[in-house]
Amino acid sequence: MSPAGTAACTPRQIRASTIDWIGGWLAMPPTEAVVAQLQSPEGQALLDAIGGEFDCLDAVAQLRTALSAAPAPQLALDIAVTWTRLFEGVMGTPPISLYESAYAVDDEHPGLRPFGCAVDEVNELLMRFDVSIASPGEPADHVAVELALYASLLRRDDADGIALMHARLVAWVPGLIALCRSNDPSGFYGATASLLGVLLEFQPCLAPQESQETQEWSHHAE
Repeated sequence: MSPAGTAACTPRQIRASTIDWIGGWLAMPPTEAVVAQLQSPEGQALLDAIGGEFDCLDAVAQLRTALSAAPAPQLALDIAVTWTRLFEGVMGTPPISLYESAYAVDDEHPGLRPFGCAVDEVNELLMRFDVSIASPGEPADHVAVELALYASLLRRDDADGIALMHARLVAWVPGLIALCRSNDPSGFYGATASLLGVLLEFQPCLAPQESQETQEWSHHAE
């Protein structure tokens, strides 16, 4: 998506694309090319447009600051190192889990939902809404999968699906966001998490199907 293309898109489509990008950046660190796009005048203008559209100028300013820390080749490497530290861990358990199962609460086992339950539920939702994930491999309760599904439903204006996925995400993703912000307070992932939090703060109002979506950069749901 470019600033020029943004004008042809609805706020819900822009929200969907941004959520999709963030999910992709959580699944794997952005490439040098993506970082360079974000640092470019066009990328900065797009971030400003997102900040103005969704009243999240502070979150966007934080992301812009993180993106200005180094030239694209070095910054992409730094982000990759941070991603490994946060989500894979250097030794032992990583500080942050990207899976719903780590955050969900089971009535019979407070603080722990047996692994597999959330996976099965999201797999059922993917089948129900006929959404396939372009890069399978992670369990379905991975945040990138759930965000991709939510983005796809936003693009379709599927009222039932949007309400269901929004409720699911806000039940556990704020915990992940808080951990990203505390473990990477001035970095790319702290800023990205802050932006995601704003985008998930409310369930968007639905409108008739609007202009054709524009898809670029990280595109995960088909």
